[in-house]
Amino acid sequence: MRHWHHTLRRWRVKLAHLVLLPEMSEEDGAAIRQQVEDDGRLTRGFALMCGLAAGIAMLGLLQSSTAVVIGAMLVSPLMGPIAALGFGFAALDGHRIRDAAKVVMVGAAIGIMTGIIITWASPIRNATPEIIARTQPTLLDLVVALLSGLAGGYATVMKKGGTAIGVSIATALMPPLATAGYGLAVWQPAFALGALLLFLTNLSAIAFAFALVARLSGAALPERQVDWSPRYVLAGLAAFAVLAVPLGLTLSQVSREASLRKTARAAIAQATGGANSRIAQLDVSWPLLGDPDVSALVVTPHYATDAEQVLRKALATAGAAKVTVKLQQVLAADLPAQTQAMVDAAMERTAAGIAADVPPFARIRAAIGLPTSALWVNRSERMVFAAPVAMPGWTLADYRQIEQTATQAAEGWRVAIIPPTSAGLTVALDGAKEDPSAITPDLAIWAVQRWGLNRVILVGRDNEIASLLQQLQQAGIAASVTPPEPQDKPQEATLRWPAPPSPAVPPEGAAGPSATGGAGRSGAP
Repeated sequence: MRHWHHTLRRWRVKLAHLVLLPEMSEEDGAAIRQQVEDDGRLTRGFALMCGLAAGIAMLGLLQSSTAVVIGAMLVSPLMGPIAALGFGFAALDGHRIRDAAKVVMVGAAIGIMTGIIITWASPIRNATPEIIARTQPTLLDLVVALLSGLAGGYATVMKKGGTAIGVSIATALMPPLATAGYGLAVWQPAFALGALLLFLTNLSAIAFAFALVARLSGAALPERQVDWSPRYVLAGLAAFAVLAVPLGLTLSQVSREASLRKTARAAIAQATGGANSRIAQLDVSWPLLGDPDVSALVVTPHYATDAEQVLRKALATAGAAKVTVKLQQVLAADLPAQTQAMVDAAMERTAAGIAADVPPFARIRAAIGLPTSALWVNRSERMVFAAPVAMPGWTLADYRQIEQTATQAAEGWRVAIIPPTSAGLTVALDGAKEDPSAITPDLAIWAVQRWGLNRVILVGRDNEIASLLQQLQQAGIAASVTPPEPQDKPQEATLRWPAPPSPAVPPEGAAGPSATGGAGRSGAP
């Protein structure tokens, strides 16, 4: 047994020297472990910093501000318990793994709850590019997490704390948690699950990288000092399994996408002209819970009419039966023209990506379930506006309900239903509803906002409309108050729309506009 220990130690030392890691003495290793343990403790300060970091991250995500998101990464204290988790894995120390995992779970719960609360409180709930970028782990995310974990472990054993700042920026820990909270707040389960998978992937990659560095350097707890009690061993194995599962799922997804990309590249070349064609752009996505998507731009001397169909069949043979294919062919006869076309494609990639980001109109129309007279998009706010036809017997509450249903089906876009207009609205006050046509104040405000009105006439008694007047002001709607008629019912108010301005009456003797729309003239020409 001693011979094996000596042999393993000798090979570990050689490998550590090969990757420029020092050989730790037992005293230095104990000091580093104590420092890592202290940094990974659950304290009030840790909880406070998690909440602040999650708040900064959520605000940065909602504003799509990369600088603010980076600030959240710097403030986040999650690297401390993750490093402690890695040191626990290095020695298979279930006691330390259990304690570090508790701290990580508390920090993650704080981050998710903070994201939910801020999203609920924010008037802006658009799925910005910063949010969408953190809803699905990719190969690059995994490699960045591994390299960052190695850099963080090296900085820890070498006592170079400044490097941890760069590691915090490189790894996405708190922003995915805030994104998961956003997904839950707006009830987009796909966003929440994707962001949580990204967090767990980064967490596991960093922890395992820390474990590797700690074991190679000798900074990990020696095996002879580990408490091998059954409950601690089980706790360690359970934590290892929890982190290994998302890492395995991400690796599986990355492997599927890599295989699909290879097949797509060969099939595109075959379908569009072989060696004479050039693939300028190729984007492949295969979510864990969705169907694959292949989008490509090819520069070719000859247009192939059946290229998409050939590509779709080739991908189906490779296991992607329900694949979405978008193939764009750009004709270029000679080499200079092909080169220029590829440069143009690279320069226009950002604009093309924005243009390709279109709402799922078919799903939105199906969710609305009514014929629409108009449908338009506000891309900057990821809003889809729909004006359905007036349906007999439908109320404003019915139109608001289909708005909520359509938003749930809009895959990250918000749907705003423009209900049929009316000459005015009768609003029930304080829950009273003597008139069957009376609606609640919140429904009335919703309708006014959907109609794009920022000013209304509020007819009602001063002592009854104070609350409604305040709600209108909070919604950014100006209201001028008019006393009610004697026959108007108590506990009800009426919202009317200002009349359009009357055309100016020209003074006596002046000529008005001519019949043809030009300015009138008096006197001889």
